[in-house]
Amino acid sequence: MEQIANFSSASPITRRDVSDETQTTASPPPKRGEILLIEDRSEVRTGIAQLLELHGFMVTEAADADHGMRELAHNPTGFALVVLDLLLGESMSGIDFRLRQLIDPHLAAVPTIVITATDVAAEDRASMHLEGWLEKPFRFDTLLEMVRRYVIAEKGSGLISTE
Repeated sequence: MEQIANFSSASPITRRDVSDETQTTASPPPKRGEILLIEDRSEVRTGIAQLLELHGFMVTEAADADHGMRELAHNPTGFALVVLDLLLGESMSGIDFRLRQLIDPHLAAVPTIVITATDVAAEDRASMHLEGWLEKPFRFDTLLEMVRRYVIAEKGSGLISTE
């Protein structure tokens, strides 16, 4: 349970949680589907996945970008959102994942939110054409708000009311 506490709504929030470089065009309406969570730190990945699932979202976890890319390529229409960390250990980086995603129109159609503790230049952020950007540490409520823009929670599947 300790990993969950790290992402409670009591976590510190900074002005940098939501980037000015996020896409400014109108978002497509939220859709049903899974969230592909790509994060190499198991305690962070597990904590985020559990909290999203408690709110009624279906989550597929990937410990590295290679696994995440295989999951996304195998079923791009099954995913409503990608939540991507940029630093991913020995695997391809999150930036490389996103650039590969953008090459394929089917994969690029899946909205992507980055969560990271990495300082990235504004021009590099802009080149990734992201729907959202969160700096670690972030408030889970902020992530949840962003997720709800793109994904419809499954009624009755979460333990916490989605209203």
